[in-house]
Amino acid sequence: MARSLSWDNLKYELQPWIRTAIDAMGFEIMTPVQASTIPMFSGNKDVVVESVTGSGKTIAFTIPILEKVVKEVLSGSPLKRGHFYSLIISPTRELSKQIQDVVEAFLAYYPSESCPIKSQLIVGTSSCSVRDDVSKFLENAPQILIGTPGRVLDFMKASTVKTSSCGVVVLDEADRLLDVSFEKDVESILGMLPKQRRTGLFSATISSAGNQIYRTGMRNPVKIAVKSKVQNPESLQINYIVVKPEEKLHHLLNIINNMRYRKCIVYFPTCQAVTYFYSFLKHLSDISKTRDDLEVYSLHGKLQTNSRIGTLAKFSTSLNIAVLLTTDVAARGIDIPEVDLVLQFDPPTNAEMFLHRCGRTGRANRAGKAITFINCGREEDYIDFLGVKNISLGELEISFRPVDELGVIFKSWVLQDRARFEHGIKAYAAFIRYYSKHSASSIFRLQSLDYVGLAKLYGLIRLPRMPEITKYMSADATPSEGWLIDPPLDLDHFSYLNKQMERARQEELKKTKEISDKKKLKSELKKKNAAWSNKTTSKETRKERKVKLAEKRKAIEQKIAEAGSEDESDGEEDWKDLVRRNKKAKTCSQIQGDFSDL
Repeated sequence: MARSLSWDNLKYELQPWIRTAIDAMGFEIMTPVQASTIPMFSGNKDVVVESVTGSGKTIAFTIPILEKVVKEVLSGSPLKRGHFYSLIISPTRELSKQIQDVVEAFLAYYPSESCPIKSQLIVGTSSCSVRDDVSKFLENAPQILIGTPGRVLDFMKASTVKTSSCGVVVLDEADRLLDVSFEKDVESILGMLPKQRRTGLFSATISSAGNQIYRTGMRNPVKIAVKSKVQNPESLQINYIVVKPEEKLHHLLNIINNMRYRKCIVYFPTCQAVTYFYSFLKHLSDISKTRDDLEVYSLHGKLQTNSRIGTLAKFSTSLNIAVLLTTDVAARGIDIPEVDLVLQFDPPTNAEMFLHRCGRTGRANRAGKAITFINCGREEDYIDFLGVKNISLGELEISFRPVDELGVIFKSWVLQDRARFEHGIKAYAAFIRYYSKHSASSIFRLQSLDYVGLAKLYGLIRLPRMPEITKYMSADATPSEGWLIDPPLDLDHFSYLNKQMERARQEELKKTKEISDKKKLKSELKKKNAAWSNKTTSKETRKERKVKLAEKRKAIEQKIAEAGSEDESDGEEDWKDLVRRNKKAKTCSQIQGDFSDL
């Protein structure tokens, strides 16, 4: 045990019950970030804390908050109705719930029953409105509030919620909270809080926030950075595998079926991909293509809050080998015990998120392994790109072992239900949109993407009609009519398993056919009518033109005859010359005014 990191050597005297809680929860020694942050933040310093993922930042701000709240509670002045002492903001509901669990774990050791300390979680759910949050707040009078920016802002706008007593605010994953997604909400919240307060910003990648940190109202903050030569913790081993797109699913199954691990998190690029591959993995489990003791869970941002929190709890407490398929919603700050393997199906759109994903394992000096799939070709340059950002990766030498008949099984599964076919297309299109937004656009280019290989990965039987495919795929590389199966499928007879959906499709198909038939009949009648009417109109127009021309010529000849009888000369003037002379006379007659003085 490093004596300098012993809790006895902390340069701040902790409340006895907090020290008891630390020992009971098994935190034998401090981490460097805790040793540096707790004395500063417990005093009267604003802090900006940057430390590698899994280094104990949550404890580093939880203890100072509890210290300050206890002093307020024991000061003798009771908390006024509608007031609170501290606020913790995080970007996701899962992280907010996790922080509250840590706070409550400490409060379980708080001895005073006469002056209880309480916390309240404020996140959006389908079962709890803002009004419900406010009612609960007024009834229970919690001193510590923990929540996500949007819901916290709506909560604080309530007239019965008073912010003047808030003495400390923490932004966890501060760089994320200060980007464009949350920036306005966070600034509005901070603007409603007292200026004389303590502010703490915490993240593994706080430097990416840049000058945004100065918009949080901090006064002469202390920056605490605990870094090493590489950004990933020493206990975390990060590897990559160069693969062909159509082989990714084979590699995923080989790893989760054969590698030793307790819990594994698999990161997918989109919500659609999570639900799609989750459904297929459940099918593979049913036909015994996955290990017998494997439990599979899915989590993404489009699920209801209660479902997300419930899934995370089940995965965390599972006693079996478990795999969680998720998106970046579970990439920041989430601390799940016994996660010793992280797989990235595709690299994230920015390097900071890459490190946050990997950091779900190898936490608190526990060994962990992270593996990223890199598409062969241009994406291999991503390894050097991460190296520039001090993220060290090693290539994992692993032989490709195709899963028996996986392609046949996938195709058969898709063809059982039109809904799966449509879901696969949506997931495919969502990935291409995701890919186009990559920050390393010189590496992740739509021009070099293997569209056919990617379609095979997503189990597609036909390439969708997309401008990216039309623009970047050559005519030689594009399958006939986009079909990836032979013979092509009659889509009109491709049905849904869901009877209600199929009935609705049949009705829509019938209407479309009727409309199509009516349009066709109308078009044919229009052609026939148009031909007859056009001919008639043309004939009538020609006749009218001839009559008018004859009348005009007759009038001109009459004028010529009259002019000839009055003219003393013997010569006859051509009628065309007469017309020209008449036109010239009309033109001259239009000029008015005397210009002799000019």
